[in-house]
Amino acid sequence: CIDEMDACWLPMVKSWRLNERMYGALTGKSKQMIANEYGEDQLKKWRRGFKIQPPPVSSYSLSYPGNDYRRTKYVKDLRISLTETINRSLEAKRLQVHRKFPKTESLWDCMQRSIPFYTQRIVPEAVNKGKRVLITSHEN
Repeated sequence: CIDEMDACWLPMVKSWRLNERMYGALTGKSKQMIANEYGEDQLKKWRRGFKIQPPPVSSYSLSYPGNDYRRTKYVKDLRISLTETINRSLEAKRLQVHRKFPKTESLWDCMQRSIPFYTQRIVPEAVNKGKRVLITSHEN
């Protein structure tokens, strides 16, 4: 889209902190599949509950954000996972540093990572300077 608008000169900031909510082991499943497996009441609790986290995903799952190079290459502000780093390095027979991406998130968890990014980075660097800001997001 940026290329089509001939606006490649626009600065683009990418951060994992603006990613959609991590639904853990529910990622990739339809609402109907989740309701069939866990029940309609539990589905509502996970979707509408403010601090209720879905079951976590395995760090070896394709759904785990730490396994997606498009996400991990920009991350410098997450703690390093010593366990994951050791396990993955032994497996690959070379050093592979892995960070602690969330394996599941409640709405509250999602707010705890996205609101500080907005107030500490976007507001001082752009909004307070009168710049126009476009933030793209998912429905969460």
